[in-house]
Amino acid sequence: PSSSITASGTNNNSNGVAKSFIPSKKFIGSKPGYVFRSSDLGTGYYLDEQNQQQQQQQQPRIDDGNQRNAKRPRFEADQIEPRSVRFDASRDTTQLIPNNNNKRLTGSELLAQVEAQQEESAPIKTIHDLSSRGIQSSSTSFLKTLAKNQLLRAQHMDHPEKFMMNELALNDEIQQFNSVAVNMKSYSYLVQYKVMEGWLTCLNHENSDVAMSVVSVLVEMIDPLLLQEQDLGGDEEEGAITPMERLENMNVLVTAFVKGGGLDLITSNLGRYDESVEEDAKGVEDVLTLVESLLDLDRAGVLQFDNSYAAEEEMDGTMKKIPSSIVSCICQQTTFLSWLFQRIEKSNDGDSDEPTTTTTVADSSISPAVIKLHASEILSAILQHEDYSGETNGLCKLSSLPKYWSVFDDNDGDESDKKPAAASTKGEDGKNESITIDGMETLLLAIATYRKQDPQVEVDCEFLENVFDALAASLLREDNVADFVEAEGIELMLRCLRQKVHAGGGALKVLNFALSGSSSST
Repeated sequence: PSSSITASGTNNNSNGVAKSFIPSKKFIGSKPGYVFRSSDLGTGYYLDEQNQQQQQQQQPRIDDGNQRNAKRPRFEADQIEPRSVRFDASRDTTQLIPNNNNKRLTGSELLAQVEAQQEESAPIKTIHDLSSRGIQSSSTSFLKTLAKNQLLRAQHMDHPEKFMMNELALNDEIQQFNSVAVNMKSYSYLVQYKVMEGWLTCLNHENSDVAMSVVSVLVEMIDPLLLQEQDLGGDEEEGAITPMERLENMNVLVTAFVKGGGLDLITSNLGRYDESVEEDAKGVEDVLTLVESLLDLDRAGVLQFDNSYAAEEEMDGTMKKIPSSIVSCICQQTTFLSWLFQRIEKSNDGDSDEPTTTTTVADSSISPAVIKLHASEILSAILQHEDYSGETNGLCKLSSLPKYWSVFDDNDGDESDKKPAAASTKGEDGKNESITIDGMETLLLAIATYRKQDPQVEVDCEFLENVFDALAASLLREDNVADFVEAEGIELMLRCLRQKVHAGGGALKVLNFALSGSSSST
């Protein structure tokens, strides 16, 4: 027998730890915690590891029982961190958010903090069921979130942290409708279940990010290219949509947008966007893209407003003529045309009227030169439309356009940017006259910049050509021809021809339109 076996029957080393192996040539009796066998170390008693693990697993249970019987420590009131429970409407869960009593965060700081948390954990919400029932369910969720947001904003006007999570949930509810663009048959459901009404309400939201989300979704859905796409499964596949159904559903969606005042709302949103901020510059570009898509659909004859939108009865019983095209809506119901002229007049850097010297198209942010170019393209398309060049359309001539205004300018405290009706001057007869802008002068000044030199970059070259196209198209109206001659437009065109610069070709085109008008205008 080994000398390591004590008289008490236990086998410990000098440190009180049981040996893993006790050599023994033959079995001399059982030993607690050991098993007699032959293995790698030879024949003898090996430590029973399985029995030891079971004892270790039972040990914490005993400790827990002792802790339950012990008294819980008592904490003072100032040692407990105050916490508030916030409702997350997007997941129907609660989140514990520590109160920060040391520093009061601003609305933008709270939004940035919560957005960072959302990006880490929140998946992108989409609509998988594009049937009538699926759109109805998504519409109900969206409208409930919108109503909840309006209530929270009314109750906690000075505490944005109270409705910040709900506002992010509202943004997710809006973005989920991007997936509807893959099935144009669902467009009518958006109108039927009042999704479009909710979008129009969001366009007037205090948070510009919510309005930009709506415009972004509309850009995806009101895309002329969707009318040219073919169903992958063919016409025989269940749920396939025919080209005629595409046109009808697109017309239903756009008509609801226009009749609900969507053009005026997106025009007002342009007044609160700061193009120096990347998100706002993207918002301006989305608005321009949306208007351009509407003009393309109108030019292609896709939009057909019903008879109920052709006329409207005034308060005094007379009939008011309602616009029958997108161009008429823009010119008669909004100041979008005035915004285009103001944006064209604005320099690319905001400090100088010199031509653009450097333009990097590959920049991640949208440059002011690109927005200016896009504005000139839309202006040219509007002035070339037959509804503007018509003699009896009642649209304003370029020299007396109403000044651009936005409902959001009232919050800035700048009296010069409010609605033109509020800012007026006294005329010779003592009556109030609304402030207007001279679009004809704006076009001539844009051309005058290049009367002695050529554009240095491609963006400026395209911009100049768009200005010439817009000016030439405006001269189809006699009242604009008279203003053009009075503003010495003919002299400017002749100077461009004598200088033999790039502007000479466009100047020759403008002179052709001006001199081919009626005899009364010449």
